[in-house]
Parts: sequence; C-alpha cells; structure tokens
Amino acid sequence: MRESEVMHTQTIMPALMLLQRPAFKTANLEYLEALEDYRKGDFGDCLTKCGSSFESVLKIICERKKWAYRQTDTASSLVKTVLDNTSLDNYFEPVLMIVATLRNRLSKSHGAGPNLRQVPRHLAMYALHNTASAILLMVAEVGEE
Repeated sequence: MRESEVMHTQTIMPALMLLQRPAFKTANLEYLEALEDYRKGDFGDCLTKCGSSFESVLKIICERKKWAYRQTDTASSLVKTVLDNTSLDNYFEPVLMIVATLRNRLSKSHGAGPNLRQVPRHLAMYALHNTASAILLMVAEVGEE
C-alpha cells in the first residue's frame, strides 16, 4: 500500500534497496515481513517487525565496525553504542528510539495484560516510515550507504 507516494519514494524504497545487500539479509527479511503485516492489517505485528529490523541493522553495523555489543542487547544499548562511536549527537537517541518504544508499548511483542491493544493504521504507517528513515540515517552515518 502506498498511502504516501512521497514517503514511499523517499524512505521505503531507498531502505529496501539498501537492505537487499547480503550483509543486511536478516534486517531485510524482517522489514519485508513488517510491510506484509501492514498490508494484511496486522498492525501490532508490523510494529514488532519494524523494531526487529532496526535492531538487526544496529547489530550488523556494530559487527561490521567491530564495536563491542552483545547479541542480547536491546535497541537502547545498540543505539547508545552507535552514537558513542559516530559523530551523531546524543539528542538523536530519543528520535531513534521511537521505533523500539512503539514496539515495546503497542506491539504484540509483550503481553497486553487485561486490555487488548489495537494499533491504528496510521501508527503502523508511521513506524514503517520511521524505521526506514532510521535505518537510512544509521547506515549513512557509519559510511555503509
């Protein structure tokens, strides 16, 4: 679905092109699954897979740059590692963390408890666009674009 042609052209397509590289195979699969979940209307799973794709990109960057990280690190730890090793200022941290925050607060990746979570379409679309933008920013910052 291309509700926003500009966002699709400027973020989704460039991210998909970048993620086709062999090094980003897992992140690509996760992002493609997020897009498929969005198309099917499964917006909670879309958020989950956006977060997974972004975390995978961060781990791939750390691996390729030989920056210390653990496979169990969360997005928060990984973002801090990348920020500590690049020229991006720390004020980028909350901007980059929105993908993980949406996953943690709204997706199906954590139990909802007594109240079922209903993720609206527009938040899933925002997550897809934000994930693509964050991936493009991180990869460009480390010179992998």
